[in-house]
Amino acid sequence: MKTLLSVIRWVFGLFFGMGAIGGFMSGDIIAALFVLTIALLLLPPVTKALFRNRNSFRNISQGKGVSVVPTAATAPVMQPMSKAEQAPKFQKPSVREVNRYMNERSRSIVDSSIIDVTGQSYRIPDQQPKSAISESDRGVPYWAHQYVYSYAELNSASAAQSNFYQRFKASFLNGVYLDLEGNTNYAFILLFDLLNKDYEKHKDIEKLEGQLDALGEHYPKTRSYANSFLIQKMEAAGDIHGVDRRRMAQYSHYSYQSSYDQDQWKLGTQYKAKLGLAEDEISLLNKLWNPGNTFCNNEFCLVEVMKLYLATLKIFESQCILESTTLEQEFKAVADVVARKYFKYRSNSNNYKYSLGSVAHELYTTVFKHCENAVREHYSHKRKVSTETVYHSKPEVAAVFEEKITSRINAILPKLLPSVSIPDIPTEIELNAQNTGRWKTKFEELTINFKARDGKQFIQDIIQLGEYNKKNPSLENIFFEASKFIAKTDREAALVLYVHYLYHDLHSATFNNKQLAKTLQKNLFQTEQQLTDFTTIIQELIQGRDLEKAVGAVAGIFTPKRKKIELNRAAINEVQQQHAGTVELLNDYLQEEEEPQQNAENVGVENLGEGEVTFENLLLQAKGSDGFFIEEVLLNDAQCELLQLFASNSFTIAQQEVEAFARMNNLMRNQLIDSINECCYEQLDDVLIEEDGEYYTIYENYFQQLIKK
Repeated sequence: MKTLLSVIRWVFGLFFGMGAIGGFMSGDIIAALFVLTIALLLLPPVTKALFRNRNSFRNISQGKGVSVVPTAATAPVMQPMSKAEQAPKFQKPSVREVNRYMNERSRSIVDSSIIDVTGQSYRIPDQQPKSAISESDRGVPYWAHQYVYSYAELNSASAAQSNFYQRFKASFLNGVYLDLEGNTNYAFILLFDLLNKDYEKHKDIEKLEGQLDALGEHYPKTRSYANSFLIQKMEAAGDIHGVDRRRMAQYSHYSYQSSYDQDQWKLGTQYKAKLGLAEDEISLLNKLWNPGNTFCNNEFCLVEVMKLYLATLKIFESQCILESTTLEQEFKAVADVVARKYFKYRSNSNNYKYSLGSVAHELYTTVFKHCENAVREHYSHKRKVSTETVYHSKPEVAAVFEEKITSRINAILPKLLPSVSIPDIPTEIELNAQNTGRWKTKFEELTINFKARDGKQFIQDIIQLGEYNKKNPSLENIFFEASKFIAKTDREAALVLYVHYLYHDLHSATFNNKQLAKTLQKNLFQTEQQLTDFTTIIQELIQGRDLEKAVGAVAGIFTPKRKKIELNRAAINEVQQQHAGTVELLNDYLQEEEEPQQNAENVGVENLGEGEVTFENLLLQAKGSDGFFIEEVLLNDAQCELLQLFASNSFTIAQQEVEAFARMNNLMRNQLIDSINECCYEQLDDVLIEEDGEYYTIYENYFQQLIKK
């Protein structure tokens, strides 16, 4: 009968449940909720869950259906009673008797769910009367796994779960660690409880660290979260070394779990085979992390710094031995001052002990930086790394640094620098790219050692210096300065170097347009013809980009040129026959012909000072030449001439000047500007000439895209 009733309830419950679903789908929410409630009440599992606890408490309070059957192992020892005193076998007990029996029974039972790290068992200390406990006396109340984000999750727990948590926390704080039987929610609730509620009261970071370490050790699932939250608390408290220590411990833990060699990428391990390092040298280099700056990213430089570092520490160690101490002891003495004077750590505290090791490692890094700066200076690399630390802000700490480390290192390094290897060619190129002014040191050496009659050798030296600076954006400046330097002693060498300057200037990101001084022009060109010939060479260089051809043509500028006259003998004979009297007059004319030529040369020299030889002037002289702009841009003569006019005026021209230029060519100003923009738009995908107030401007990079390279 009971089974049949259960089946009927299931059938009607499912029927009403389907009806509720139909109500939700049709939009009748209120009716659907009412039908769903009826369906749930009809289902036996729901009814059983609702009335189970209520009936159990009602039965205990009324003494119904409660029978206590003690066993030999668990029942308390009872005194024998007389027959007159014996009660009936099944007597309804009172609530007080039931509670007393449950208390005595709990004391006699060894609960296997309570464990300690020592292996001994402990009874859970009672925080509340036993009458308030429901299921917790039978083990850990089950709590389905869920993500716990705060201590507030405890508010959604049942009374049994909440009561057990309070006893679990009390046990934990007393050093007793209970077996949670997989119910990790309790451990995570305790994690947030210790982090937020307890810590906000005592504000003792070391106490919190000990508690979270114990929590992570006995409940491993909380370890990574506890460490991350602890680091956040330490950062908020300004505990720098505490943060470093926890992160290092976390890193070491992960490295141990993954069998990862944490020294694998350190300098000593990386270069032990290449440099043939001994074990002590590997250890010294493994105290460092790879610097990772641009200078040490060059392996040649890094190797030389490492060699100097090892040699410096070797001498440092020998000096310490003579003073009856060791390098390690000297570094720890400095670290002790830093820990006590700078960080204000208490001696032998966790942070003090950790700071001794971390600061000592920083001191090795400081020595390495001093060695790196010495190599940088030896290689004429002006940029240096800072060797000061944050600890130097304390005068007493800075004084100890200077006395025990800096002064000794500065005395050792000059003796070792001669053993540092000279950079190879790839290293020279890379260093010159990093330090764009490094070429000046070598250039100064060349000018000091220059001999007045050795112009060709000077050119070769400058070209080689240019090869070492081929990645240097200041490459063209080398040739320009060299041209100025040698102009007073060797005109041909000066023009060759100036041609090199213009060639590299054309291939640079921007036109520098550096000009030769007027005094140098008068020294370089003695006749107007020489200036004209050089202008022709530059025009061909701009159009063809042929450096070798331009350099070869420079020598012909200073070759003496005489005016060659060819006479027609037949015509002369005929004229002689017709005009015999004019022969003597013709001879006189030929003899006096040199005098006007000499006067012309003098006029050319006088007029030379009126203008300067610049890239802009040469560009203007080339304006009429064909093929200056790329073939993809179809420009007429007027358009080309206007663009070249822009180039000669630093790519900015007043609107009035453009208006005058347009009238000279019988054009409208706006029409001319628009036509140029239309011709160049497809190539640039942008407007070339823009209006800027009363001026027109051209973006220089756009102009470079239009000319032939």
